[in-house]
Amino acid sequence: MHKRHDVIIVGSGLAGLAAADLLGKRDLDILIVDDNAHTGGQLVRPVPHANIGHHGFELDPLKRRGRRLAMELNFRTVRLLKGSQVLGIYPEGTLLVEDRRRHVAEYRAKTVILATGARERYLPFKGWTLPGVMSPGAAQIMMKSSGILPGVKTLIGGCSPLMLLLAAEILTNGGRVQAVLDQSRAASKLKILTAGLSAWPKILEGGFYLARLAAARVPVQQGIRIVAARGRRQLEAVVAARADSKGCIIKGTEHTYSTETLAVGYGFSPNIELPQQAGCAVSYSPDRGGWFVNVDAAMTTSVPDIYAVGETTGIAGAGKSLIEGRLAAWHILYNTGRVGRQVYSDHIRSLLGRHTRQVRYGRLLNLICQISPDVYADIPDETTICRCEEVTMGDVRRQVSNGLTSLKSIKMATRCGMGRCQGRTCGPTLFDIISALTRQSPAVIGYASARTPVKTVALGSLAEMAPTNGDNHPAPSGPAPE
Repeated sequence: MHKRHDVIIVGSGLAGLAAADLLGKRDLDILIVDDNAHTGGQLVRPVPHANIGHHGFELDPLKRRGRRLAMELNFRTVRLLKGSQVLGIYPEGTLLVEDRRRHVAEYRAKTVILATGARERYLPFKGWTLPGVMSPGAAQIMMKSSGILPGVKTLIGGCSPLMLLLAAEILTNGGRVQAVLDQSRAASKLKILTAGLSAWPKILEGGFYLARLAAARVPVQQGIRIVAARGRRQLEAVVAARADSKGCIIKGTEHTYSTETLAVGYGFSPNIELPQQAGCAVSYSPDRGGWFVNVDAAMTTSVPDIYAVGETTGIAGAGKSLIEGRLAAWHILYNTGRVGRQVYSDHIRSLLGRHTRQVRYGRLLNLICQISPDVYADIPDETTICRCEEVTMGDVRRQVSNGLTSLKSIKMATRCGMGRCQGRTCGPTLFDIISALTRQSPAVIGYASARTPVKTVALGSLAEMAPTNGDNHPAPSGPAPE
């Protein structure tokens, strides 16, 4: 007999914490599984060797909310498995989990909430695989988890929402920012103003970061695209150029920056592998960041007793994640008889109005990060697309010319996405490239299948699967979040 929890939440970001907070207060037996060593996700990842924010004050109210949720969880009913990853999900709420001691075991629950978050998107260019080229999120993790600057001086590029924040954090930690090269244009950012009140906290935060960069004399340029990274064994220089309204390079405007570190990203895509495994229906929309999990107003998926919340249902930021975690929790409480219809209806009505505004904000945010199909179609043949299997743009282009138009068929023909990361880096990029080259619909191109294990695991761990009966259940981490 496996130990059975009332609810298992996969992911302890803001969406997972919001759900756990409400459910734990109603005496449900909750288990949170997260592959990080801390709770709160990337948003509230602690900084070990520097002051947080400006003079100890945190600008983002959602970060303060996340830290408070992590500290106030009811640890009598909420248990944490930190540093643990879900390898697969099976019928009847069964999850295959590898804990931080590398023990693999099955956990079961009546209800599962998938708050699996998102990953960064990339636009491949020549030399992007050189040591010293990284994503903005990776640069943040280096500072927050290890107290290490990404480099003595860092060049930041792309069109990621993290660019200004990363630049400010590098300055706060004593580093140097060479320049911020934003591929998007100022005119596209002004559309955020139409999102109403939900956008103003981010607008004010961005204004503060711009003032901080101006005080440090850090150039911030709009409409500049990263063309290439150069170096023999590691990054030595970056070539950038002005881009037209479609993002295509304007010949003759190239400029070379001598630098040892480049942080470059192009927005986010939802993590849908576990929902896919569970059989949850998914859809595609550039307004949501790509393929996302379909949910109704209560965050229920097409599979009974499985909910999806946060960036998994579409990229829109922390505000949407917080609301969706609460929507799922209130629905579970109502279904289990712990709250009455009137209480449930009152909370849902209030949350849904705010949710609509956050989704509108997310649509505009994703619009800023969208790359024109012309840019993907213009990637040079020698450019690496899949780092793990060393598949180039030329390899993909040849298969398309041979008549292959789906992501799965090109994956099988080239092994693109079949390496160690299982397509987490190249998957969304490959989809966009195929779309640009074939002009086929998302339904025709499709998405990659997801099988167990969805993350890297040692064969020895699987061979020594720990029993999960009541006497020998792998112990969750301690009660206090790190």
